[in-house]
Amino acid sequence: MAILTSKRVRFTVHEYFRLSEAGVFDDRRVELIDGRIVEMRAQANPHRASVTKGTIVLTRHFGDTKRFWLVVQGTYIIEPYDAPDPDFHVFDVPVGTPDKDLPRPLLVIEVSHTTYKRDSGAKLRRYAAAGVRDYWIVNIPERRIEVYRDPINPTGRKRDWRYETTEHFTSGSAVKLLAYPKIALRVDEMLP
Repeated sequence: MAILTSKRVRFTVHEYFRLSEAGVFDDRRVELIDGRIVEMRAQANPHRASVTKGTIVLTRHFGDTKRFWLVVQGTYIIEPYDAPDPDFHVFDVPVGTPDKDLPRPLLVIEVSHTTYKRDSGAKLRRYAAAGVRDYWIVNIPERRIEVYRDPINPTGRKRDWRYETTEHFTSGSAVKLLAYPKIALRVDEMLP
């Protein structure tokens, strides 16, 4: 006797946005990771404080809206199965550039208070596969910024995307951006 089981449904970015527009998610905060719709956790005070501080410091460097598009807690579309909502991502184009004309972000930052496993796992792999060259995790419990660079996939399997270079920066140090090395963000400016 054969047992039939349903296959796991993977949604495309297009289907995900259609579901959102139809009100399927109500007011729940969700994101699309590898075709799966994932509910995001409520943000505790340390996370909100870090996002607030990060917004201030990033606006200082990327506030020229004719040159940069600093997206705060907005969707980054990675076709065909990913639409994560990183805490920050920065494009080297003016604000309002159509989605079809957006380059890869020059920087993606996740603030991690209770979501480290996802931020350093599934999301890291998706950003690496998308070719994000500068991915940072503001690791609140460890009081550091983790910087991931040089995306690689040594085996060719989707699950094996990672970053070849990883550095940890702690209080008192600063991190230079890969695309703009003259810009350095102090760790203390990003931590709550």
